[in-house]
Amino acid sequence: MTAATHRTTDGDMIDAIVWRHYGRTDGVVERVIAANRHLEGYGPILPAGVEITLPPLPTTPERRVTRIWG
Repeated sequence: MTAATHRTTDGDMIDAIVWRHYGRTDGVVERVIAANRHLEGYGPILPAGVEITLPPLPTTPERRVTRIWG
């Protein structure tokens, strides 16, 4: 996955943007904020026209379960 950009509309919230793009927020909102330090001054509700970079997430290896007993 490559980085994407999003330009806000008035009233957008970062967690809603993250949910729409990635399909989850757990641990992802923090990554997006870290990639967009300019968001820290806005508060929870963003004005229109703010450009946000939506970075690619690292792929996690598939977890394998090994059963040691029966």
